[in-house]
Amino acid sequence: MSPTGNASAHARFMRRAIELGRISGLVKKTGGPFGAVVVKNGQIVGEGSNRVLSTRDPSAHGEIVAIREACRRLRTHDLSGCILYTSAECCGMCYSASFWARISRIYYAATHADAL
Repeated sequence: MSPTGNASAHARFMRRAIELGRISGLVKKTGGPFGAVVVKNGQIVGEGSNRVLSTRDPSAHGEIVAIREACRRLRTHDLSGCILYTSAECCGMCYSASFWARISRIYYAATHADAL
């Protein structure tokens, strides 16, 4: 799906998601190299990176961490109108969490095949 709206803003949000993944996977080694941001009205409301190893929590994928932070910051479980930018295509768990949180749109930098 091609992004609509301001292309430079889309690129900035995607770069942030990729940077979060780089930090978690290569620098801090808290989990795999996966990062995500949740954006509402042009503002980042949640950020996350893979923390599976550091937290010993198999659900601590970057997307889940970002969704949890967005829900906490916005004080709601309903993220309608929010966009998820992620460094790689979501797994089934992260797609499901996005669905239940009512994320309106998802953009990813790499496909499942790219991430292998």
